[in-house]
Amino acid sequence: MNRVIDGFWVAALAGITIATGSSAAGAGLASDPIVMAVRHGDCSKAVRELNSEVNANQSQTALFVGGRMLDEGICLNRDPLAATKFFERSTELGDANAALDYAAKIGLGEGTQQDYQRAGDACHKAGIDPKGQISFYSLGYACTVRAVAGRLLRETLPKGAFHIPTAPAIVEFRPSTSEIRIRSAPEAERGEAVTGSWVRAPLVNARQVIEKAWRDALAAVPKPDVASLSAEVVSLPLDLDMTLEAGRNAAPDTQDAGRLLQGDVFTNRPAGQYH
Repeated sequence: MNRVIDGFWVAALAGITIATGSSAAGAGLASDPIVMAVRHGDCSKAVRELNSEVNANQSQTALFVGGRMLDEGICLNRDPLAATKFFERSTELGDANAALDYAAKIGLGEGTQQDYQRAGDACHKAGIDPKGQISFYSLGYACTVRAVAGRLLRETLPKGAFHIPTAPAIVEFRPSTSEIRIRSAPEAERGEAVTGSWVRAPLVNARQVIEKAWRDALAAVPKPDVASLSAEVVSLPLDLDMTLEAGRNAAPDTQDAGRLLQGDVFTNRPAGQYH
């Protein structure tokens, strides 16, 4: 049975420190021209910028952003399989954030063969568990759940739920029992004061929404081989930065705004680098 724990982790349990890194979007993404166009509701410009940056410059950031847009249906028709290509190519060019999303794609089996062992290797190379203290199979499972939970939160949280850029939440997870403990969560923004009161309630209860997203992610990912899962506790960051998702309701205003133009993407990629 999947369990979510919001409290003190049992002291006797062995823990493993995992490098948490930074928010996948971060402060720099807010000034990216593709993201700026999305946030201003200009899907046509966003897609033009994306096609230009991917083809002319092979920009690892543009490829990462394009992967997120495809994966979440932001200004583009949702296409998780195509998103895998973007994340993989961005990973090849050295983007650590894309590498984490690509690792999750391997764990999910979207656009590539499903394999938690290989997903763990990719997640390790992206900077999670740099000392290799947990099995790649368990790490791949944990990283896949982490990515799905983060995506669910970015897609469902109300606009402005957290300050942008948003620091990641830190979740401690035991793969063998599916237990989690929320070690830290970003502070939620506050809404308008209730009439007759000066009190401004938080827009969301951060810990409650993280718990729900984690439970939903556990149910959504491919079922692991329980016998292969580690009992050690791993620490993982959840990407709650909604810099890109702030413009997720932007509506395409031309025929081509909601899709990548046929033949545009990867046309200038050197032969043999992606297949």
